[in-house]
Amino acid sequence: MTGIDNRDPEILSVMVGTAGHVDHGKTELVRLLTGCDTDCLPEEKKRGMSIDLGFAPLILDGSGDGSRMVGIIDVPGHEDFIRNMIAGASSIDVLVLVIAADDGIMPQTIEHLKIVSLLRTPQVMAVITKIDLVTPERQQEIKENVAALLSKHGFSDAQIIPESNMTGDGIGEVREAINRLVGAVKRAEDTLPQGVPMRAFRMNIERVFSVKGYGTVVTGIPLTGKCSIRDELELFPGPKSVVCRAIQKYSFDSNDAQAHVCSAINIRGVKLPDIGRGMALALPGVYQETLSAILSVENVHVTISVKRRQEMRFCCGTSNRVVSCLLAGSRDMLGPGEKGFIQIKFSTPIVLAAGDRFILRSLSPSATVAGGVVLTTDVDARKKKMRMETERLELARMAAESNNPFLSELIAGSRAVINRSDLPRLVQNSNVQIIKIITDEAAGLGVIVPVGTSQWVIKSRIAELEEKLNKALAAYHKENALSLGMPAQQACKLLGLDNDCLEDLHKIFVESSIIRVHSDCVSLRDFSIGLTAKQKELREKIIKRTAEAGKPAIPSGTLQAELGATSSDMQLLLRVLSEEGLVTLIDRYIVHGSVVNECRDKLLELFKEESMVELGRFREITGLSRNLAVPILDYFDSQGITRRKGTGRTLMDKAKF
Repeated sequence: MTGIDNRDPEILSVMVGTAGHVDHGKTELVRLLTGCDTDCLPEEKKRGMSIDLGFAPLILDGSGDGSRMVGIIDVPGHEDFIRNMIAGASSIDVLVLVIAADDGIMPQTIEHLKIVSLLRTPQVMAVITKIDLVTPERQQEIKENVAALLSKHGFSDAQIIPESNMTGDGIGEVREAINRLVGAVKRAEDTLPQGVPMRAFRMNIERVFSVKGYGTVVTGIPLTGKCSIRDELELFPGPKSVVCRAIQKYSFDSNDAQAHVCSAINIRGVKLPDIGRGMALALPGVYQETLSAILSVENVHVTISVKRRQEMRFCCGTSNRVVSCLLAGSRDMLGPGEKGFIQIKFSTPIVLAAGDRFILRSLSPSATVAGGVVLTTDVDARKKKMRMETERLELARMAAESNNPFLSELIAGSRAVINRSDLPRLVQNSNVQIIKIITDEAAGLGVIVPVGTSQWVIKSRIAELEEKLNKALAAYHKENALSLGMPAQQACKLLGLDNDCLEDLHKIFVESSIIRVHSDCVSLRDFSIGLTAKQKELREKIIKRTAEAGKPAIPSGTLQAELGATSSDMQLLLRVLSEEGLVTLIDRYIVHGSVVNECRDKLLELFKEESMVELGRFREITGLSRNLAVPILDYFDSQGITRRKGTGRTLMDKAKF
């Protein structure tokens, strides 16, 4: 892990990649551009072709006196090593599609272009090599064919450059074109203005080796974030705790490894046999392993369909696994050219996150069939059917592809309520500042509704909570015919809400046509207690008598005796009438609802003129006796409307009036 002793170039967060059919000159082109032979394996030397990924630093002209450096990936072209090709293609920002003039467009030319297009939306150019072997007419014919191919895949503006690895003709133009495309690479904001990464560090491991005196070294291209020397990291699957000892970028010693820059990281805490390609390094406490994920998929094959319960090879980053597929809704297959949604299941844990791109390949015949984006890993792997609404998943897809994995996880995930402890995984960052920025933005847009002190409800998914509560309340009312509704605390527990969310039940179901939230319970809107004829008659008498009494009010014991009611009937009806807002039980008095409303309105008028209202002033404006004025003010205190301060009251929550 020693650096090159010269002036360090500016290292850009950009990866260039060569792709194309076997023996079309990709590796030799990389050697001419970088001076590096990326075929390092003995078998590659013996067979004369790339088998594994090759990496090299590419020096480009800078805007000033200095130079710029980007990474270049040389992917193998033979169909037998397509998995290795995919592992490198997932990081390509600038694609150099290589086509030999003597062969022309070949199967892997098309497949590589298809794979890179599914994994990324790169800047694209094409290089026609071996022009020294063909006539000018053949060059022109190949150029026209390549232009048609690129146009078909959405790259009609891509530059096509003839070049010879033997003579060096055109290599200068290739370098200039790469330099121009590197400058054109655009990506969504990775950091805040202060340089804080929006997502925590995560790197798929591509190679592992040991360096004498240092120990285990892993290489890869970080997907997100940044890690520094001495940082604690997690190695997945596991997770196993390791420590970053040293870092290099393209053989230059560095204090950190950052997204989109090929890095070598010396780690302590794991032995060489226990680590390999397909594993991942990440900052602790953010990413989690999963056994299932929901994907947005596009089938790009011309004949092969993705069928329900079909086993396929899932390639994402440097890992590839055989997975089983469940299609959304009632679909039995995803045919050629179709788009849809699939839930996949893994036999062993894997680290994925919303926004990750992937490739699906058929097992037999071995072919690239589809690709797309991960919507969520928050799913139940035990589910036998995928029942999510297509509209909801389509919203999640749009969020994921617009580089907002947080919204994708919210919309496609398995829960309508999220806890504070869920946020690091959903946001892909444990940084408190980042979490607050993202959740505040989502709340400001009305995507999530804060409830209690540490939970949020996803607004677009309130209907799920409503449906769950609807079923539970129907059963509750059937078993508790004389109860006004399910206790609010029980309803919160059913919905996965904390007890400090009791008051927020009103906010969640304010627009519901099914659920009614009372002061301390929840019921269906069309539910009414099955009162007997005698109880209904008594109900009307209570309403009439309290209305007649007005402000003097009536002690509850006096009213019960006057009406000849039993204690149980009186308690039941007072509770019902109180929930309906027709009467209020204040201390020992039964007060008609109109009296309480009038007192509340007059008190509010007083607070417009005075910051504190004394008992005498309240009695003066309401005409209440002291025996009733004090209990009513105490009642307003208990409702959080006012607070007692000395001999007077101050206004607490105007919204509750």
